[in-house]
Amino acid sequence: MTKEMETIERVTLENDALRKRVAELEETVRQRDRVMQTVIDHIPALIFVMDLEDTYSHTNQSCALFMGREKISEIVGHNAREFFPPEVFDSWRENNRLVAAKGEAIVAEESGPREDGIHFYRSIKFPVRDSEGTIRWIGGIATNVTAERRADERLRESQARAQAMLDASTDLLLLVDLEGVVVTANRAAAGWLGCIPTEVAGMRDVFPLDEPARRTSLVEEIRRTDTPARFDAARDERWFEVTAYPVRSEDGQLARLAIYGRDVTEQRRAAQEQLRLQEQVIEAQRLAIQEIGTPLVPLTDKAVAIPLIGAVDEVRAAHFVETMLRGVEERGAHIIVVDVTGVSTVDTHVAEVLVRAARAANLLGAEVIMTGIRPAVAQALVDLGADLGGVVTLASLQDGIAYAVRGKGRTSAPRRGVNA
Repeated sequence: MTKEMETIERVTLENDALRKRVAELEETVRQRDRVMQTVIDHIPALIFVMDLEDTYSHTNQSCALFMGREKISEIVGHNAREFFPPEVFDSWRENNRLVAAKGEAIVAEESGPREDGIHFYRSIKFPVRDSEGTIRWIGGIATNVTAERRADERLRESQARAQAMLDASTDLLLLVDLEGVVVTANRAAAGWLGCIPTEVAGMRDVFPLDEPARRTSLVEEIRRTDTPARFDAARDERWFEVTAYPVRSEDGQLARLAIYGRDVTEQRRAAQEQLRLQEQVIEAQRLAIQEIGTPLVPLTDKAVAIPLIGAVDEVRAAHFVETMLRGVEERGAHIIVVDVTGVSTVDTHVAEVLVRAARAANLLGAEVIMTGIRPAVAQALVDLGADLGGVVTLASLQDGIAYAVRGKGRTSAPRRGVNA
């Protein structure tokens, strides 16, 4: 009996030690679980583990709050179907099934309802295996990316509005880096390049910055002056006024060029046409003034009259001489009556024109009769030293006409020349 009692006592002690060790191990596990739970409860991401029937075995506090519960115990042991609308549950469950089928982790974007609307999550879902390697559970970590998603949507909407405004412009609008690579362009610029705006990005050295030397010069000019640079560009018989605006980085350094090109072809053509018409009008006026200012009036078969009126400039002087000589040649005139009654002023230039014309006519065998020399004009000619030798001078145009018609028979005696 003693031996049996000893054996029983020994086994009892061993059992007590074993139970104590088990209790210690269980407490260690519970402590580790508490530590792990405390850690994951402070993670804002949704963390959960569920079995293949979609029943939760583990979650963190963030996941409980997402499901509208205050305690994790209200989630664990419950099926996910209890917490989500059918369409949301079916979507999440489909991803769980995909993980189980593939046996590997996946990354998916999932959504779920919240009080302020639908929230978006970037979920990492992965298989959890038992000791034998069999997939028993599905684990997941879902990070709320709603703020980023909404910011991206606002950015895309803003970019779309900006692009729509740019595309509405008929001017060329491009954003290029300092190496000439296109970042973005509007529809008008893309059309000139034979593509659509989404195809322009990445293209290099395009019109109107298709010359690398020009681009380099522009960059240097903008850096030096810190102001936009302007230049003209032409392509396919179209003209553009182009302005390159500096676009700077956050540290104030020149990073890109905003290119604005306005098609001014029609304006230039209109200006050229206007200039051409203006030149035509001026030429027509000049010819009309010449015809009116220096008319050639036939008196007889052999005599013509040329009245001079107003100021005699270089152009009129040349036309006067040309008209006189043409009259001598074309009409065979022997007598030319030059009336200076209407000449406003007589200076060296006018005197030289009269003398030169008279000499040229004499060389062609014609006699020049000058009429209408007023006393002030005569004095001016004398003061200027003008030599009108060989030129018949008469008081009036009427006397000159009578002299020419009668063939040197005149009512009043002519005056021969006015010499200094």
